[in-house]
Amino acid sequence: MTLLQKLSLAATLGSATFSIAASIPKTIQKTILPDNVVRCEPSAGCINQTLFGRSYKVITTPRFTVMVSISNEGVYTRADVSIANHTDTPLSMTPEDFRVEVLTPKPKVLLYISPANLVLPPPPLPPAPAASAPTPPPSAAAFIETKANPAPPSTDVEALYAAAEQKAARQEAADKAAAEQHLTATAIGPNEVTRGRVYFERDKKSHLVNVVLPIAGLVFEFPYAMKH
Repeated sequence: MTLLQKLSLAATLGSATFSIAASIPKTIQKTILPDNVVRCEPSAGCINQTLFGRSYKVITTPRFTVMVSISNEGVYTRADVSIANHTDTPLSMTPEDFRVEVLTPKPKVLLYISPANLVLPPPPLPPAPAASAPTPPPSAAAFIETKANPAPPSTDVEALYAAAEQKAARQEAADKAAAEQHLTATAIGPNEVTRGRVYFERDKKSHLVNVVLPIAGLVFEFPYAMKH
């Protein structure tokens, strides 16, 4: 092969390589994430979970479990966030570092709104308790039957089961109450969980958004298709 033929072959191969690289869609190139970014995708073990009547996206890593549920509330974008610390050291976290990125139709960033700057409607009043009919007094026959056949005493196992149910109910009520509060800057202790609501600006025309939560050197991303 002459020198001219070698140069011609090299130019042809180089042109083909450039053509292949140029034909790679940008969307595919963007899937290559930095090492410190964890995106909610099935390949990353992201799952859906219903908690307190809301659907959450959940990312679990050896260090943290991060859960996010997003919705629109008035003129704001609301994110319900839960962060569990699985490490043996405290974790510093502040919602001021969080943001919502609008991807389509027009890219922009929706910034965090502090609780002091929120203007929210008052919460709805609880429903009035329904009037109940008075309980009739027990008849003489029922009293005689109860005396003749008293209820058997509860066993220790039943008492323990009832106590466990009451404890679980109290914990669920406490968790739900915490989830309805504003998420504030805090240090999450080892094996502890913090929950709360975070508010951002709202773009009524947004379609696809990305909730971005920087936490202790990691960046958790939760893509969402907004409903209007």
